[in-house]
Amino acid sequence: MSTCEMGFEHPDPEPVVIEEATDLEPAADAAVEIARVEANRDIKVAQIVNRAADEDTVARLAALEAENETLRAQLAPPPEEQQQEAVVVVADPAPEPVAEEAPPVVEPSEEPASKKRKSAWWG
Repeated sequence: MSTCEMGFEHPDPEPVVIEEATDLEPAADAAVEIARVEANRDIKVAQIVNRAADEDTVARLAALEAENETLRAQLAPPPEEQQQEAVVVVADPAPEPVAEEAPPVVEPSEEPASKKRKSAWWG
């Protein structure tokens, strides 16, 4: 038994035996190799999925382009050979405008204009 700084007695701790660690490198090498194999597998799966998606995208794009060409062909004006000649309609010529006489000039009269009543307040 041993006495602590406070004056209490405590049993002595058991001695710790340290054993040498086993070689961990083979386990680390195996874990790295497993991770590498899994990464390669994931890459190949992603390539397969992308290839399938790319093929699907190419097929959809081709279908949309064909539909676009069909719609453009339907909306396009007919070729010049099949177009009918435009008919020009000439309306009767409009009669020439008749010059109107200018209104008579009115001279001001000699009568004085009525005066406005001024307010007593405003002067």
